[in-house]
Amino acid sequence: MKIHHIGYLVKNIKLAIDEFIALGYKVQNDIVLDEIRNIKIAFLSKDDVLVELVAANGTNSVISNLHKKIGNAPYHICYECEKLCETISELESNGYMVVKAPEIAPAILGKEVVFLYNPLIGMIELVEK
Repeated sequence: MKIHHIGYLVKNIKLAIDEFIALGYKVQNDIVLDEIRNIKIAFLSKDDVLVELVAANGTNSVISNLHKKIGNAPYHICYECEKLCETISELESNGYMVVKAPEIAPAILGKEVVFLYNPLIGMIELVEK
């Protein structure tokens, strides 16, 4: 599987964008409101690395509690896979647990994504090519 992006949890997405720009990153898209998860997302890139900034869009966001626990920090790596369902099954047989069933990701061209957790490495995301 190829790395698609690194997910970075932030409190204020606009200020975080400014800081990443100061580090030499280029903004790849306008801020996208993902109403399914109640989050704001922006993608930035530098040296073939894509970073996804993710901020809560209110207290009922799926990441609100996570941000309270870990603050501003990277929190997942997203991998591209050929066949989402097959890859999920393979990872589950290797100790990964699906956090939530696959859902559409408006910020990734409406592709389906799924988050999985492994106690040895934390959370990963899969997106089908």
